[in-house]
Amino acid sequence: MATLTRSITIQAPVSTVFDIALDIGRLWRADDVALAQVDIKPEGVGTSARLFSHLLGFHIEGGLEYTEVVPRARIVAQVHFFAEKPTWTFTFAEADGDTTVTAVGEWVVKVPVVGRPIEGMMVREHESFLEGLLENLKSQAEAQVLA
Repeated sequence: MATLTRSITIQAPVSTVFDIALDIGRLWRADDVALAQVDIKPEGVGTSARLFSHLLGFHIEGGLEYTEVVPRARIVAQVHFFAEKPTWTFTFAEADGDTTVTAVGEWVVKVPVVGRPIEGMMVREHESFLEGLLENLKSQAEAQVLA
């Protein structure tokens, strides 16, 4: 298993940041990513969307679903692509009136010999994606607080 972890501090209350992240269409805004067939469930679990992107120059599409939601604390999302099925866990913690969001992506490629190198490649390929996702979440939450 290979993991990618990034954290960001957002100048907004946990409730504001969490509510934005609970909306799959707002959290998963990123360069080269498009969502369709968004289905938002009131409690979060089962919220889903079709995900379109590019990886190493290839068009890919798959599914994205929130599989676990702990209000104002944690969201777990499962991505399903043909050869890639990372699990993303987002945790939300109060920090002196601000919110610290930590995101962890995990890849498991069960292919003998090449699995580990592929996992490492997936981590490297997603670093800027995750940083952008968190920056976007920060921008939205801080703008909402100022509004």
